[in-house]
Amino acid sequence: MKSSHHVPASDGAAVPPKSGRKHLFLWFMGLMEKRLPLYLGAILLSSCGAAFARIANAWIVESVITSAQNRDAEGLFLRVGLQFAAFVFGWWMWRVGIVRYNIEGRRGIARLEKLVLSKALRLPFSYYEDHHSGDFISKLIYDTERAGDIYSSRFRRLSSAVISTVVYLIPMFCYSSSLTLCLLAISMFSFLGNTLFLKPMKTSGGALAAGNGKLLEHLTNMLSGLETVKMFPVGEMLLQMFSRANEECFKAQKKTNLLGAGLESLNSFLDLMGALAFLGLGVWFAAAGRISLGELTALYTLYGSFRYVFLDIGRYLPQMMNCLANVENLYDFLQLPEEPQQYDMPAESSERGRSQADQAGAEKEQESSRAWAVRMEHIDFGYQKERKIFSDFTLRIPEGKCVAVAGESGCGKSTLAKLLLGFYAPEGGYIEICGMNRRNSTLRQMRRMIAYVPQEPYLFEVTIAENIAYGLADSGRKVTMEEIILAARTANAHEFIQKLPQGYQTIPGERGNTLSGGERQRIAIARAVLKNAPILLLDEATSALDNESERLINEALDRLRAGRTTIMIAHRSSALALADEVVRILV
Repeated sequence: MKSSHHVPASDGAAVPPKSGRKHLFLWFMGLMEKRLPLYLGAILLSSCGAAFARIANAWIVESVITSAQNRDAEGLFLRVGLQFAAFVFGWWMWRVGIVRYNIEGRRGIARLEKLVLSKALRLPFSYYEDHHSGDFISKLIYDTERAGDIYSSRFRRLSSAVISTVVYLIPMFCYSSSLTLCLLAISMFSFLGNTLFLKPMKTSGGALAAGNGKLLEHLTNMLSGLETVKMFPVGEMLLQMFSRANEECFKAQKKTNLLGAGLESLNSFLDLMGALAFLGLGVWFAAAGRISLGELTALYTLYGSFRYVFLDIGRYLPQMMNCLANVENLYDFLQLPEEPQQYDMPAESSERGRSQADQAGAEKEQESSRAWAVRMEHIDFGYQKERKIFSDFTLRIPEGKCVAVAGESGCGKSTLAKLLLGFYAPEGGYIEICGMNRRNSTLRQMRRMIAYVPQEPYLFEVTIAENIAYGLADSGRKVTMEEIILAARTANAHEFIQKLPQGYQTIPGERGNTLSGGERQRIAIARAVLKNAPILLLDEATSALDNESERLINEALDRLRAGRTTIMIAHRSSALALADEVVRILV
């Protein structure tokens, strides 16, 4: 089955990077798109400004000492004044750059979060059935936050250290090229020592990200199944599983902390050695008359800043590698195949005896196919290849008819609904809805033809009015309050909504848990009323309700079914009696 779908270039994930950290980093920075020059410019401005301010400070120190030695106070105030102005200008550059950098960094994080969430909405339904919700939450929260650290701090600190190092070397070479070369050689040993931590830090970062994902999975399990946890003696067992995952996460965090502590200890030692080396070399150069006391003092001031930022390169590079482990997780997530909007016709269809002559007459048959609201022809499907749920299954539903789908548990009734809704694509055969199929129409166009009312409707944590208005979310226009109330009346929901404290502005809580099952169901029906689709799909919509709730909902469904094709997936005989035709699926 070939998909015509591709990842849009605007998502920033269209071109996969080559293997290696360098290309992964370049891909990640490219996600900023048009804002990247502003982001990089802000880092350059702030880095140069900070370095320039410190250089001006060294000039001031040199001027004061040299003037004191020569007892020349005449030009001191002018030189110090100009150098102080240079210091203020450097500070201003740094401040402007930091403000712009913070703005662009926050924008980059917001775009990253939007990109991940947008990708999640385009993933196929099968991804969420095959993966734990905690895995996605880990991607959205932990990996996104850690990867976003590159935008907000890690990259600036590293690049600022590199830029400042280069800027400091210019006046240092002007003061004494020989002494600066000696100091640079000593500093290189510090840098090489820091690079030993690169690979271990990246490995520990990946292990920590995986551990946090497992923790979220176990936590989601416990909170989602809280009723079961309280009613059955599984709390201790789940707690032990959480504790084991927490222990693994602790070990990964401990390793990361130990590596960080080792890196800091190494840098502190190298910092001390660098200072001692400078003192020894500086005294020797001054005694030999190769540098004045004022120049040596200025050089020492610059070397203190240089040594600090040079060690920062070694300090922040392993931290960048740690964050790149999270970037790699996000990259893998963003490269997952998305829900295809269109498919080529499966090759299996021809194996059913549909010869080229049959296909040549398909256009004539399609003229009459519009009398059918739904056509499922020779469908093959199974969640696992070795276990077929449908094999050469055919179902045709005329327009305007009410058809009930019945069968034993596990026979494929809910799977039938998922196929009609496009959550899964058949392995063989094809599906037509109101004359459209996934070869000549997009999945979005086909879904517009169906109003779906599930057994357990989902209500968002927004107002009841907004929950109902989501029925016309695809229309591109604002839904009026009159339309919402009319839909609620049709669904027998208006009366109970009015009795709520804030009426239509009431927020029903997470998943609508402040409402009864029947009330949630009627709001879902009101949403379907507002959608006004030609096909109504009911997935056991009244199977878990009491008699009074079922009566109210059946009244609402009677009004909703008028003039529409209705497909009811049901067990109850009362629901089957409402149908014009009953289709039984055999196991």
